[in-house]
Amino acid sequence: MKLTLPKFSKNSAGAFKYGDRLNPSRDWFILVTIFVVLLLASLAWNVWLFDRVTKGDAIGNASAPAPLNPASIDSVQALFEARAIKETDYKNTHFVDPSVSSAPSASVEVPL
Repeated sequence: MKLTLPKFSKNSAGAFKYGDRLNPSRDWFILVTIFVVLLLASLAWNVWLFDRVTKGDAIGNASAPAPLNPASIDSVQALFEARAIKETDYKNTHFVDPSVSSAPSASVEVPL
């Protein structure tokens, strides 16, 4: 059997042509069958993946965590301690009330 390109393209063009070959029930059956196959494939993939995750297996390439640097942890802790001190400065702020007196002891502590 000799298959030539023009004969092949002629046959394939006729397969998608409308006319006498129009059959809605066949087309819907093919469409629904493809949908069901894709739905079952998706369901199988999700069940397999769920089972793998519940067993504790890794999905993908698990790399080792980076080693912790104690110096960076200490610097971050010092930063947060400095912020905590700054926060207490904002909670009790001293305002000078000029109407009371001009003396330095006339400051009023106002909690925020």
